[in-house]
Amino acid sequence: MNNRFHNRMTALLLTLVFCVSLAPRTSAVAERIGDYRDLNPNAWYAQGVRYCVEKGVMSGYGNVNHYFNPDGLVKRAELATILWRMEGSPTTGLTLRFDDVEEGSWYEEPVRWIVLTGIMDAKEPSVFGAERVITRDQFALALWRYADYRNGFVPQIDDPEFETYDDRDITRPEAMEAMRWASALGIITGVHDMNGRYVITPWAQVQRSSAATILMRFCLDMGICD
Repeated sequence: MNNRFHNRMTALLLTLVFCVSLAPRTSAVAERIGDYRDLNPNAWYAQGVRYCVEKGVMSGYGNVNHYFNPDGLVKRAELATILWRMEGSPTTGLTLRFDDVEEGSWYEEPVRWIVLTGIMDAKEPSVFGAERVITRDQFALALWRYADYRNGFVPQIDDPEFETYDDRDITRPEAMEAMRWASALGIITGVHDMNGRYVITPWAQVQRSSAATILMRFCLDMGICD
């Protein structure tokens, strides 16, 4: 009987030790990158995510508390909201309605602002495309237009490295100059794929972790978000 009691107490103590040992990890993540439980403070995206969270450019995902969702895909409504926040969350005071933008939604005013500024276009006269996922060349185009909106112009930059990307030709024509500009400034960079090709993946969908890194580079280069 004593042995059974001893074994149970030993198991209980080991369980408590295990749980306590996990607590500092969770606290460290919460302290180092906002209060998000799904972020690794040592991951490649940590610097970018921390920057965007601290600047108020990006926040948690949906209605789920304490989750950033680094692997989630960025949609047009979210990108509109990010750029709107970077601009100080302006109010247009105008009415501009789209069938896919719910009245009173968190992205209603950002969408109205971004379409009126011309930074992003409506997909159709009455459709913004709020739920469509952003690709890397579309992201570059939006940042390029926003830079023009902020500064009044964006100088054309010759980037010899852009010509070395094996997949540069699949960039959408309207985004070609923007991708060249983003590459030249190091805002969007290339990688070597599994076949050894040097690619910039214009059509790749943008994850929230990647978006945070790109936005940090953009803000630091532009001298905004301070």
